[in-house]
Amino acid sequence: MAKVIGVMPACITCFDQHGEVDYRRTHEHLDWLIDAGVHAIVGIGTCGEFSVLTIEERKRLAEGFAEWVDGRVPLYVGVMHTSTGVAVELAQHAEKAGATGVMSVSPYYSGPPERELKQYFRDIAASVDLPLIIYNNPSASGISLSMGAMAELAHDGTGKALKDSHGDPSRLHDLRVLVPADTSLIYGEDFGSFEAILAGADGWVAGVGNIMPRHCVKLWELARSGDLLAAREHWYEMLSLVNMTSHKEMFGRADERPDFIQIYKAAQEHMGFPAGPCRKPLLPLVDDDLNYLHSLLDEMKLDRQSA
Repeated sequence: MAKVIGVMPACITCFDQHGEVDYRRTHEHLDWLIDAGVHAIVGIGTCGEFSVLTIEERKRLAEGFAEWVDGRVPLYVGVMHTSTGVAVELAQHAEKAGATGVMSVSPYYSGPPERELKQYFRDIAASVDLPLIIYNNPSASGISLSMGAMAELAHDGTGKALKDSHGDPSRLHDLRVLVPADTSLIYGEDFGSFEAILAGADGWVAGVGNIMPRHCVKLWELARSGDLLAAREHWYEMLSLVNMTSHKEMFGRADERPDFIQIYKAAQEHMGFPAGPCRKPLLPLVDDDLNYLHSLLDEMKLDRQSA
């Protein structure tokens, strides 16, 4: 049987007002997530702004996460890069630091064919004695791994877990019948996460876990226990905030991606925890979005004690 991981927030990286990594604040945020009952942590992923961190910052953060988590929950460290060699270097460093596993999205920008994609993941997996989460995120990487490629990588032992951020929870059903029974299937979006849990996801990398971890854990537990009516009612309580992070068209800018990382940091600020700015090219929320976010947080009565 596949290992059930549960709610695994993709932890944000806090920056100070000068744009430098704020390791103390990041540590505090991590502790808050674990105290809220999350089941695992993903560090240095998309929500952690890995793409704007230097290699040295990523290594120092990996060491920090391992020290801060201190075995309380599993820790999965993002090692994605355009270069196989650098991804391998980061994976080996994460293993030495004490990570539970590593995760990588497809190598972005170069648009490699599947034979190169599969070799990229095989090289990472072969370089460490840790499980590798293969991360399929077409919108971010520009590449969509086929079901067949993911199944092949699961069967040959490269991918001990598959994280699908395709946005269609029904794909989990197809993957389940294609991969070995011990392959963990992880849903990597916030919209559709209710359906993904019902579809049998073994884990949920919850971006919104950065601002309402207790709500995410409650949704997971209700849905996994079979209390579907209560789970759906709780999901509807979360939905407006989830949709803001997922569907930009409600603000009249359907051609833009949702500013989910900025939303997480602005929400923490509103709840009394300065998480700092995002690094450019990400810009702060425009006033209309910020005001709408504040209204949602106030309506939900979210604060650091209840979220």
